[in-house]
Amino acid sequence: MDIKEAIMSVFPEIPELGEVNFSQYSTPYAAVLMAFGESGKSGLREFEEFVIGRGGTRADVGRFLISVFQYLLIRYRRFNDGSVEVPTFKLFLTLKGWLNENGFVNDYRRILHSFVGYIVDIAERIAEKSDCEMGVAYMKTAYFLTLEAEETFEEEYFQELKEKTREMLKSLYEKCGVEGDIPEKRERGC
Repeated sequence: MDIKEAIMSVFPEIPELGEVNFSQYSTPYAAVLMAFGESGKSGLREFEEFVIGRGGTRADVGRFLISVFQYLLIRYRRFNDGSVEVPTFKLFLTLKGWLNENGFVNDYRRILHSFVGYIVDIAERIAEKSDCEMGVAYMKTAYFLTLEAEETFEEEYFQELKEKTREMLKSLYEKCGVEGDIPEKRERGC
């Protein structure tokens, strides 16, 4: 088993990770990650239980998740690696849920603050390559993330990012013949 297979065993719901080059990925959690991959178990909850069962903590799991996310972003930003776009977007949403559910709300806020602009760029690139249904879904999700960022942070950048994303979504709605209004406020649960 290699590191990619071990990572994929933690995230079976993100099969697109199979397209990513993990040859430069390094983590202090490699031994536990490889042991998990070889255990035959799969899924984030199973991984969390596995780490805790070996003396680790939820904070260790969170740091591992963030390290995979950061690696994908590095591949996206430095190497313009298109294979990381979908997995980066999906992993961001996984991180959002996991961090918030496990009491790491401040870590999620830092990630949202630092990376929501990249998530919007990624969503736009995915939308350009996708059919209307998928493109609108990614762009709408990115838009809701910008609404969340605007509500959470005071910097003008987040207002501008929301407006930019709203215009991209509006354009996509027109191109795809989607009817309905784009919400001005974040829907709860997003």
